[in-house]
Amino acid sequence: MNEDADSYTQAEIVRLLTRLDTSVTELKSDLRRLEQNYVTRAEWSLYKEAYERDSTLIRAEIAETRNASAPVRVSGWMIAGFAVSAIVGAGSLIALVVTLIQLAP
Repeated sequence: MNEDADSYTQAEIVRLLTRLDTSVTELKSDLRRLEQNYVTRAEWSLYKEAYERDSTLIRAEIAETRNASAPVRVSGWMIAGFAVSAIVGAGSLIALVVTLIQLAP
């Protein structure tokens, strides 16, 4: 085909218009397909802020849980007090058993 517009026949012009129409239709379908996966900048920034806020809260909860479940240090005095209390309780129990045996007929 020549570059001179007057040299085109009516059939050539119809073919060109048909090709153009097909191309425009394909472009529209591509745009519709791409539009389904498109997110606006405002929506993306809202999603990103919410994600960061939620991840920060989750990290804080995990850190708090780890700190709460950390082993507790017990002093030696606490262990000694428990041992003395256990000995006194065992002695009281033994004294009660001996008393009940003596009182039994």
